[in-house]
Amino acid sequence: MEHSFYIITWPDIFVSLVLVAFCIGLIKWWRVGLESSILIGTVRTFVQLSVMGYVLTWFFAQDHWLFMVGLIAVMILIASFEGYRRQEVKVPGYFLIVMFSMAITVVLILGTIMGFILDVKPWYSPYAMIPIAGMIIGNGLNSLSLTTNRLMSELHHREEEIELFLSLGAPPKAAVEESMKESVKAALIPNINALMMVGLVQIPGVMTGQILAGIDPLIAVKYQIMIMYMWITTSTLATVLTQLLVIRKFFTPHQQLRREMLRISD
Repeated sequence: MEHSFYIITWPDIFVSLVLVAFCIGLIKWWRVGLESSILIGTVRTFVQLSVMGYVLTWFFAQDHWLFMVGLIAVMILIASFEGYRRQEVKVPGYFLIVMFSMAITVVLILGTIMGFILDVKPWYSPYAMIPIAGMIIGNGLNSLSLTTNRLMSELHHREEEIELFLSLGAPPKAAVEESMKESVKAALIPNINALMMVGLVQIPGVMTGQILAGIDPLIAVKYQIMIMYMWITTSTLATVLTQLLVIRKFFTPHQQLRREMLRISD
């Protein structure tokens, strides 16, 4: 059976605006007040993704490992700044913490996928490295942001409990163990839900795109399974690394809780 390739033209894209117009009309009818936000988001999506298409075309034409390594480093730097900027409670050195966690996560997971799973030749192939690195960085950033926000909240609400543990001679790790567990759960729940639901109530976007492009569904499934495993591993590694580094900022060298840092979240 031959596969059909569905070519989307720019006129087709403009036709799809009918769906957005319906969405705006429905929101306006309900008087939610988000019409302008949806309209702006629609325009930005078109402009940003169109520009990205041309930029990626140029990136894919580059065939040098140094360029690719530099590009990934810039992506990590931008993501780290975004993670630092969106953090409500400013943790000292948080930018470096995010950058370190993201760098370790990308090196380990991207290296494993490129070198042992896909066995890409050359290993710096932009067609594989750029999209996979982007997924790792994006998913890792979301997870570490979730875990840090939840950890700040847990430490704030468990302050007296932590002080009690410390006064009884417990090490800082034991005193904040429950807070760290809850924070990890909060960060991993979206990915765990995705693992449970994929293939039952949804077909993931990556897999859908491959099938529409004419890829055999069984091949698309294999890629999607790899991506799902990559996402949960990325979330877990980025979350654990970030927590281990962030929690150190809340204790003095004498293993005392820095209470003044918890006041920031009041």
